[in-house]
Amino acid sequence: MGDTKFITKSGLKSARKAARHEIDGFLELVYFKEDVLKKYESNKDFSIGDQGTVLFGHKWGLFRGVFRIAKGYLAAHLGDLGDGLPDKELAHWKQFNVKPPKNRDPNNYFDFRDALRRMVHFMKLSNERIENHIEKFYFDVEIENTNLFNLNNMENIFQNLKKVINKKTTVDEFQTKIIFLNILLIESINKELIHKVFVTINKDLLYSYDKLGLKEIDDKYLIENIPKELKTILKKSIEPLKSLRLLERFLLLLKINYDVTISLKIRNLSDLKKRKKDIYSKIFEEFTNFYNYKVHKVGFRNKDYFLNNEKMIEEDLSFLFLLNRFRNSSAAHGFNENEYKKILKKLGFKGVQKDYSIIYELLISKVSYNIERIYFNLIAPDPPILDYYKDYLRESLEKLMDKSKSYQYVFEELASYLDDFPELYENLIEGAIRVHTNKKREKDFVIEFGCFIESISHSIKEKSQDLVEYVLEGYDYEKLLTIAHISHIIKNSDKISDKFYDRVYKFIIESLKDNDPNVDFCSQHVLFCLIEKCPERLNKKEMEEALNGKKIHYNLIKEYIGRR
Repeated sequence: MGDTKFITKSGLKSARKAARHEIDGFLELVYFKEDVLKKYESNKDFSIGDQGTVLFGHKWGLFRGVFRIAKGYLAAHLGDLGDGLPDKELAHWKQFNVKPPKNRDPNNYFDFRDALRRMVHFMKLSNERIENHIEKFYFDVEIENTNLFNLNNMENIFQNLKKVINKKTTVDEFQTKIIFLNILLIESINKELIHKVFVTINKDLLYSYDKLGLKEIDDKYLIENIPKELKTILKKSIEPLKSLRLLERFLLLLKINYDVTISLKIRNLSDLKKRKKDIYSKIFEEFTNFYNYKVHKVGFRNKDYFLNNEKMIEEDLSFLFLLNRFRNSSAAHGFNENEYKKILKKLGFKGVQKDYSIIYELLISKVSYNIERIYFNLIAPDPPILDYYKDYLRESLEKLMDKSKSYQYVFEELASYLDDFPELYENLIEGAIRVHTNKKREKDFVIEFGCFIESISHSIKEKSQDLVEYVLEGYDYEKLLTIAHISHIIKNSDKISDKFYDRVYKFIIESLKDNDPNVDFCSQHVLFCLIEKCPERLNKKEMEEALNGKKIHYNLIKEYIGRR
């Protein structure tokens, strides 16, 4: 049995002896160049984890105690090395063993593997949103796979993207990674889905504006005596949009569909089904107008709307287009030099960069950002349809009950439903109060429920006064916030009910007794709001007594009680 020793802070130590606790230092860190992993990355029999774990089936493995500490370096616990690796592998790792670093903080470097994981995460989230959207709003499109990105069978691609890359990486290795990145991000775009949606509306949506111009020439203006060969050449050049441009058009379509549905005042599912042809007709009319502007310079009312949305989408996909240029510029003998320089300039490099790991990591961070923008910024929200919102309401109330999301997040969801459908108010409040029955002793819920009631008071106005007791429950946890809620409810109400007034006035007179000057200031603001809304109801004498000896912060209160 070999006795491979590794460099540690306390000198050379045996991994085997540390594993058997024959010497101290099981958890002592040993440092390696991450090139140690290349041996395993080239062999499909090994599984490589993002942090540097190595598994050889069920036979052996360094499955714990290893992590990345900086670009190009790994650290592992000495005992875990001795416990997990055979003698032959310990000898291999010994070759890449380095002295403990002086200043390598794992929090101060960018690990592109994290960005890759995040990127795939947001691709999956985009798939969920599009799948849900297609099911609800394109139910007439017959297609099984409604994901925006086809991510099945991508594990091998993903593992190749995560392989070691450093300043030793060759241009060929770099180009291979660019190809794999294109496969993951661009070739995975579900072209079949987008094609089916476009054809359902009108097949001309599949073409760029330039190609539509050629198509128009072919359809309308070619005369019989033009040679057949020329016609054939023209037809061959009329090809549909591809991958990224197709995605760009699809994202614009989602936005147009949202606005058209609202403009046609379609609010329920029965109307949506009845008027599908009207929606599609209007969408295509708008795209046709834009085509006529692009090709024939014919102005139309929504020109700026289209131009602004196209620009926004293209900007948010800009680095995906750059990635595609990277791939297209590569060749068997290296990059097209001029194109390569232009691409590097777009990435922010001033000159030629020979360290491909730097280019790769920057490119990963940029395209990852674009993928997130698709999810957060470019997939338009669902048009408001009452039948669907009833389902959303039920799902949100269930989340509120089991706290699968933060209370703040769920209450924000609920408030947004009322913006589109005020008629959901009764069901919403009944559901929230049922949840309150089980959560009324939970601080976070009580506070967020009060915030929610204040936030919807601008739309439901006087109805929010009926919920004042739920707001006041928060006073034991957040005094200033609770008093601020009351002020906003008063300001957002056109009229003040007797019941609400009596409860709030009594509460504020008591809160004025608090020794905290901030509570005093906020309580006086509630009095200020009451004087504005219902001065005839206030008891001046009682107010004077409550404010006796206090600094009055509002001139309106001074005037009301006659204090100079």
